[in-house]
Amino acid sequence: MATNDTGFSVDLVHRDSIKSPFYNSSYTPDDQIRTAIQRSISRAQYLQDVIASTQIETPSSYDSNIIASQVEYLMTVKVGTPATSILAVADTGSDLFWTNCEPCKDCYKQNTPLFNPNSSTTYRDLSCSDDFCSAAGSNCENNQCHYNVNYGDGSTSSGTLAKETFTFDTSDGKAVGVDNIVFGCAHQSDGNFEPNMAGIVGLGTGSTSLVSQLGSSVGKRFSYCLVPYSAKNTSSKLNFGSNALFSNPNVQTTNLISGVSDTYYTVNLANIRLGNQEIQLSVNNIIIDSGTTLNLLYYDTVDQIAALLEKEIPLPTVNDSQLQLCYKASDLKKVALPDIVYTLGTATVTLGPTNYFVEFDGKMCLAMIGIGQSSDGSIVQILGNVAQQDFHVGFDLDKGKVYFAPTDCTKQ
Repeated sequence: MATNDTGFSVDLVHRDSIKSPFYNSSYTPDDQIRTAIQRSISRAQYLQDVIASTQIETPSSYDSNIIASQVEYLMTVKVGTPATSILAVADTGSDLFWTNCEPCKDCYKQNTPLFNPNSSTTYRDLSCSDDFCSAAGSNCENNQCHYNVNYGDGSTSSGTLAKETFTFDTSDGKAVGVDNIVFGCAHQSDGNFEPNMAGIVGLGTGSTSLVSQLGSSVGKRFSYCLVPYSAKNTSSKLNFGSNALFSNPNVQTTNLISGVSDTYYTVNLANIRLGNQEIQLSVNNIIIDSGTTLNLLYYDTVDQIAALLEKEIPLPTVNDSQLQLCYKASDLKKVALPDIVYTLGTATVTLGPTNYFVEFDGKMCLAMIGIGQSSDGSIVQILGNVAQQDFHVGFDLDKGKVYFAPTDCTKQ
C-alpha cells in the first residue's frame, strides 16, 4: 500500500447474522437477543469485579480486559503468501492481532485450518532489535520476540511475534494488501475461545493495533456503521482511511480522554437528558465499545433513566428476570417515545427508542444494565452496540477524536 492516505472498507459481520459461522438456525430472534443480553450481563459482572484490579505482572505479557468468549463482530483477514483466510473477532478493546499457527501444541479446537508460517514466503519472525518488540513488552529467546496475552476470563494466547503481509477483501470487490504487519503467531491458546474464531484483530489505540500499524496509509483513521439486528442479510461496514471521513452535516465530534486503560476509546460523559429532565451523573466517563451489546451505566444513572421513562410512558410495565424496565411490545409501539440525549464531551448524540430499547419475547426492555463499583472503587461505563446502531462512528488516532453521525447503515 502506498504511504498516501488510502481508503477501503470491509464487511463487519455480527455473530448472529446468517453470514456468520456462529449463526444457529434453531435460534429465534428472541433467543439471539436473550443470549446477547446474557453476554452483556456477564461483561458487567466481570467489569465490576475485576477490571480495576487487573495489573500487568511482568513486562513480557499483555493483560486484556475483554472476555475471550465474547464474540460480537467478525472480520475476514487474509494472512501470508499464499494467503490463508482468517475469520477473527474485531475488537476495539484490545491491540494485538493474533491467530493460531502451526504447530499449535496446546490450542483450543479451531474449526478452520491454522495458519502455517512455513508455507508463507512473506513470513518473518520479529527480531529482538525491532522497535515493536519493546513496544509490545515482549520477552526474547534466540533473538525471537515472544508474546503472552492473558484475558479477563482466564483464557490465554502466547507465541511468537512476526511480520506478515495482510490482504483485505474490500466491500466493493477489490483486494488491499499491506506488508510488514506485526501480529502474534500463537502456538498456545487455551480457555473460552470459540471454535469458529481464528484469532482477534485488535483495533484499540495502542501501537500494535491494526489501525496504528496501518498508520499514514490510512491516516490512522477508522470507522464503523452498525446495522440494526433486524437486518440479518446486511453486513455492517468497517472503514479505513478516506472511507472513514465524514461528509454528513450532522456529524458530532469530541476528544478522546484517558480512562481505565489506554487501549479503550474513552470520552467524557458530560450529560444525559430525557426531554427537559437532566440525569444527575456520579461518573463522567464512558467507553465507546462495539463488543458490548447493552449500555453499562452506573446503577443510579440507570435507575434515574428508568424512573423518568416510566413517568413518560402511560402504560403498565411487565416483568423480566434480567432487565429493569419492560413493556408489552405491541402496546409500546403505539406510543410516542422521547429521545435520550447523551452529551459526550462536545458531541451531542441523540438516541431514539431503537437505540435504548430491545425487543424479545413479546416485550421491549430498556437496553441498559446497572453496574457498581469495582474493587478499587472505580466505575467503568460502556456505550454498547445497540446504542451505536445506525450511527457512523469514527476514530482519528492522530487527532485523538471520535465522530458520530446518524446514518442508515443498511445503505452504506
